Amino acid sequence: MKKGLLLLLLAVMLLPWPVLAQEQEVETYTLGVVQPFTGSLGSFGTDFTNGIELAVSQMNAELEAAGVGVRFQVASADTEGTPDGAARAVQTIAQTTGAQVFVGPLTTSEVLGAKQYADENDIVLVAPASSGVAGAIPDDNIFRVMYPPDTFAAKAFVKIATERGYDNVVILHLGDPFGEGLAEKFQEGFEAAGGGEVVAISYAPDPTDLSSEATSASAEIARLSGSGNTAFFCICFLADAQKLLQVAQVDPMLSTVEWMGIENLANPELLEDAGQADFLRAANFISVSFADNSTPLTQPFIDSFTEEYGSAPGPFTNYAFDAANIAMTAMLMTGNDGSAVQSILPYVANHYIGTSVQAYLDENGDQAIAFYGIYKISPDAPELLTVGTYDGSTDTLTLDE
Repeated sequence: MKKGLLLLLLAVMLLPWPVLAQEQEVETYTLGVVQPFTGSLGSFGTDFTNGIELAVSQMNAELEAAGVGVRFQVASADTEGTPDGAARAVQTIAQTTGAQVFVGPLTTSEVLGAKQYADENDIVLVAPASSGVAGAIPDDNIFRVMYPPDTFAAKAFVKIATERGYDNVVILHLGDPFGEGLAEKFQEGFEAAGGGEVVAISYAPDPTDLSSEATSASAEIARLSGSGNTAFFCICFLADAQKLLQVAQVDPMLSTVEWMGIENLANPELLEDAGQADFLRAANFISVSFADNSTPLTQPFIDSFTEEYGSAPGPFTNYAFDAANIAMTAMLMTGNDGSAVQSILPYVANHYIGTSVQAYLDENGDQAIAFYGIYKISPDAPELLTVGTYDGSTDTLTLDE
């Protein structure tokens, strides 16, 4: 009897492992990705998605090494850079895969386009770079992590305009929630600081050219220049700025005033054209963009991204990487439940150290830490130089021109 039992135990011990115990089942969580893969922002959408997929790959490797029975997969769709496209993209992925948490969309207009469907269906949108004032809404399912809202950028530009002694400002801005919100906040702040007249000229998204808008801006500059020092403020996406500069270089007024511009103009790609670089240098161009700070995660991200994709990450791609990590951590903590993710995500974000800054959300679910760099064109080369900083926590501009 004892001998038989011993033989039985030995036989069981020698059986292959799958017979002894069933392998741990692995559950798959789908992370939705909605970015513009076509249109003027297509290059940003592609780069952002690469950053998200890198985060997913690294997270899966860590989960496997730890023996955790969860893996992430990505389901992506093109927003086409429009509000309607963003709504369709979120709805399509949600209905076909069951995804409840998404990274994206990119712009504020896209985020607002997808907002109603997300709020009504317990879907969480973690937007890496949306900053428009119109998106600052409390108690919704939108979390705009990493990049702060434009109320801070508007204050920084007001400080710059005052420091430079501008009496009047002519603005050309994108006619969407982002452009309109930043232009409005700047005008309010500039006038409150004792500034003179502000004229805002809008243009429709994805313009074929900006010649008529440039003509209007030129005429306003000519009118206002008689009453004081007048500057031009471009609130334009990169592709739009490139179209504007083609006209501005030969315009008698736009080529003789100083320029301010948003972070899309503080872009090395814009300076690859020698004529545009020379024009902006002559215009004493200055820009405000999130400061290029470093954390212990900065260089490892750059190295990993470059190794994986063969080139360095583009502007703000690290924010997509960070947003994906915040989203996945919240999904793991809640068992991938959308309503629970909506509740826990601020806690996760507020304890996350990113690739350039700590995330910390305000009552609207937006990044509350705003520390910007101030940039100009180098006098010796087509490259950007840091000439100052703006600290949103104290509303302090430090400028060394």
